Amino acid sequence: MNLSEARQAGGEISATVIDAAADLASKAHEGAVGALAGARVVADEVGTRLPGIASAGAEGATESVKTLQELSDPTLQLLVAFSLGVGAGLWMAGAPRLVTLAALSPALLAGIAIASRQGRNRRR
Repeated sequence: MNLSEARQAGGEISATVIDAAADLASKAHEGAVGALAGARVVADEVGTRLPGIASAGAEGATESVKTLQELSDPTLQLLVAFSLGVGAGLWMAGAPRLVTLAALSPALLAGIAIASRQGRNRRR
């Protein structure tokens, strides 16, 4: 093999590599465009449903507070103490934050119920 044959073989290999790279880049571009279109569809769906989910959650929390306001103070205090105890125990045990937050949420709701009920009694 002489120098001109080596250059020609190298040129053919380079052209093959360039063609393969161009094909791969084209497929990657098509995949990115498809992924972006899918993300847009999901974002539109979330944007459509999010207000309804938020309002349902707010209504549920309001109903929970109203129900808790009807309980006696000792019952609410017991609920708060139990929830705080479980939450603190989970936190010290290294439980996931979401689990710990879920254990502490009754204390938050009961505290809101106590505070809002006491606020109404002071206005009277």
